[in-house]
Amino acid sequence: MPMRFRILTRKIHKWVGLLLAIQIIFWFLSGFLMSFMPIEEIHGDHILEPADSEAVTLQPENLQTLSAKISTPIKSLQLKRWLDRTIIELTTPDNVVRFDADTLQALPDIDENQVRQVIALRVLPHYDIKAIHYLSQVPSEARGREAPLWQVELLGDENPNVYISAQTGDIVAVRTDRWRLFDFVWMLHIMDYDERSDFNHPLLYITALSALLFTISGIILLFFSFKPNRKKARS
Repeated sequence: MPMRFRILTRKIHKWVGLLLAIQIIFWFLSGFLMSFMPIEEIHGDHILEPADSEAVTLQPENLQTLSAKISTPIKSLQLKRWLDRTIIELTTPDNVVRFDADTLQALPDIDENQVRQVIALRVLPHYDIKAIHYLSQVPSEARGREAPLWQVELLGDENPNVYISAQTGDIVAVRTDRWRLFDFVWMLHIMDYDERSDFNHPLLYITALSALLFTISGIILLFFSFKPNRKKARS
């Protein structure tokens, strides 16, 4: 029985090892690359100018006026500086509504001219605009954001794409060649070859359990390899 068990364990260790070898290499390589690249540069912060952090306040009577203009409940309110003006941004269950803080007039969604102003204000000056697209669907590299979006393709290092919310005017994502490389190795690391965001799926479970089985079988084989030496020592 021990001999059969040893042979079976050796076969399991060999074949599971062959199946796992490529994925284990991917795990180590992707883990190294992801830890090596600064996360700020992955996010594209290095091509942006610092955002305006000027403090602004909202009068209580203005809030009452805005509440009367909104027919749906207000989930949150944000007061911010945007393109040299103060904006009141109300989030409702349906959408985001913006108001001019001085006139309390509702503002329309962001147009292309305003997109160009945002780029001129926030992106480093050595990047030029290649093309601007209005997107009603979120592309894969901007997943997790909400449509509609403005996509601004830039000319310059790492081929950046800047994504601006058509509702708020905020830059919601910056995607560069470095981010695309990170996204690819992240896909290899979590083994989600579709959405590249789910690390709780059967393929990863099976591979992780197989790696555990490979390790346990290797420990068992290591234990058996010591037994002949013990017999010689006793004799």
